[in-house]
Amino acid sequence: MRKNAFSADVNSSIYQQCKQFQQEFAQLFSDENLNFLARKHNFIKRDRKITGCSFVKTLVFSEEDHEHLSLLDLKCDIIEHSEYRISQEAIHKRFTPEAVSFLKDVFSQFLSHKLDLINNTALKNSFFSSLHIKDSSKFKLPVSYQSNYPSYGSFNKTSSLMNLQYEFDIFTGQWKSLELTKATRNDQADSSETTLEIKKGSLNIRDLGYITTMYLKGIEKNEAYYVNRLPKIGVYQLIEDSYEPIDWKALDKKIKEKGLNHLELEVYLGEKDKIKTRLLLAPIPDCVAQERIRKAKQGGKRSKGYQLSKEYKIKAHYNIYISNVPQEILSIDQVIETYKLRWQIELVFKTWKSNLNIHKIKSMKKERMECQLIAKLIWILLNSKILQIANSALKVNKPDMGCSSVKFYKRAKTYSQTLRYIIDYRGSFSNWFITTIVPIIPDLIIEKRMNKNTHCQIFNKIFAG
Repeated sequence: MRKNAFSADVNSSIYQQCKQFQQEFAQLFSDENLNFLARKHNFIKRDRKITGCSFVKTLVFSEEDHEHLSLLDLKCDIIEHSEYRISQEAIHKRFTPEAVSFLKDVFSQFLSHKLDLINNTALKNSFFSSLHIKDSSKFKLPVSYQSNYPSYGSFNKTSSLMNLQYEFDIFTGQWKSLELTKATRNDQADSSETTLEIKKGSLNIRDLGYITTMYLKGIEKNEAYYVNRLPKIGVYQLIEDSYEPIDWKALDKKIKEKGLNHLELEVYLGEKDKIKTRLLLAPIPDCVAQERIRKAKQGGKRSKGYQLSKEYKIKAHYNIYISNVPQEILSIDQVIETYKLRWQIELVFKTWKSNLNIHKIKSMKKERMECQLIAKLIWILLNSKILQIANSALKVNKPDMGCSSVKFYKRAKTYSQTLRYIIDYRGSFSNWFITTIVPIIPDLIIEKRMNKNTHCQIFNKIFAG
């Protein structure tokens, strides 16, 4: 009864999103669109048994993870859905640089479409236009790809690595960008190359590897905001018209003597740039600090004579944040809570790897590996939009709750062929979603653990109040 009542409440509010989504994927996966893109990238130059449409759908909706997907699997799928007889060798030859370019364009086209979400009070009431979280995830490839995807440093220079650069808006769940790159193109390089893409009014949370003075200046120039951990940048206070380095020992003494739960200062970052910002310090348990110091010592053993500085040991006892968000918009406690939202992108990567095996790749022709990986990302993106609709439906009556991506993607793998059937035969996505997904939404809700607020509760309390 509970599920039926939930379904009745949300049917009218989600119908518009379902209709928009169906129009979107019907256009994207249409024969006309896919064959046009295939010709555009010279994947198809004349009539062939493998069309752009059959090539994409076979890869995107395959029931096998790309680690296990064989040429025979592809052959059987093409025969089943097109009735064309084709050899495995012919399929193998279709994996070319043109095929990779074609798949990338399909992905880019789908990425550019945005759903118009309903009942999102955060979008209406928040000081920020969006909240972007960005990070990267690396995974090993077979050594045969080493010349195209080289490794480095501690990952062993003789192995092969691929890097995923991913950014999404936690307000809406929309993907802002996703790019497959060489691991040798690090986060700082990505940060400097994408500064112009920062949106006015957005709040940006990124891992330490992205944070440079160039990035921080780019945020300011684009009239945007950031909440981040303190990177390895010089920190100064303006004292009597002179920039003086922070005295970490004095700050540590002040916090301990007064028993402060946190401390905020106005400081300047960078030896030359002097970027004004808020510096926020929050003490952590001593056992956590000692573990940080232990790991730092262990990592430093590779360098002869390496020793931790006294300054590092003091800073290891604090979580240290920087932000240019005005204090009246986000208090120090809210800044600390907001930064916890960054963990959501780690959960995304964990889901992609643990549940969808995106990182498990066998040795094969390079272009085939790239095509299969891009196709898997198209499938993930397609389902992420269904997850957005499910979340929107849930938030109609439960704004501080959200659907677990782990639970959702476990279910998503079971209905992949149903989506393909709806696309091929123009079935009603709305009816399928309302009868199949809506009843299980209560079972997809994120569970609260160890008396800690979920990211949805944190988000709703700070941004949608």
